Amino acid sequence: MARPRGTSDEEILEEARACFLEHGAGVSTTVIAARLGVSHAVLFQRFGTKEQLMRAALLPPSEPPFLARVRAGPDDRGARVQLLELAEDISAYLERIVPCIAVLRSAGMHLCAAADRREDPPPVRARREIAAWFARAVARGLLRPVAPEHAADLFLGSLQFRPFHQHISGNGFGQAEGRAYLEFVVDVLCRMLDPAEEPR
Repeated sequence: MARPRGTSDEEILEEARACFLEHGAGVSTTVIAARLGVSHAVLFQRFGTKEQLMRAALLPPSEPPFLARVRAGPDDRGARVQLLELAEDISAYLERIVPCIAVLRSAGMHLCAAADRREDPPPVRARREIAAWFARAVARGLLRPVAPEHAADLFLGSLQFRPFHQHISGNGFGQAEGRAYLEFVVDVLCRMLDPAEEPR
């Protein structure tokens, strides 16, 4: 069966992603092909092997989309507003990517092995860029002087916990609760790093 004209590579990857997330790494390419209305041979023609299809469907991008906002900031607005924007972007990204990483790991694939060896893996680059954001915020007087790497780790760690917990436990969080949590994280961080507060 030939691939229907209307089925793009991105549509194939979206359906493959959905199947891998629903059934795990062991799902047959026949199942994926059937949901697309194509033969499994078409999948191999387009993506080579099942492993290559899985990587194309599930690997995170080499550049997380939130890094554009990180590199552009901070601006002259208050730290709380800007950190909340970052928290929303990063949290949305993690909610999408954590289940994909779990499926890849269950198949024995590692992100670092798939990354370009000439540069740091995406999580390492993201941490470095967020630490640089905190350093710039300190220099602008938006936050009190702290080790930017520690602030980045605290911020990222707070955001990473819930998507991992949700994936492992299977218990989802509602949108309102998720928003309240992000506001709580940012409020706590801003209180700790308020430049008007004396360091303890």
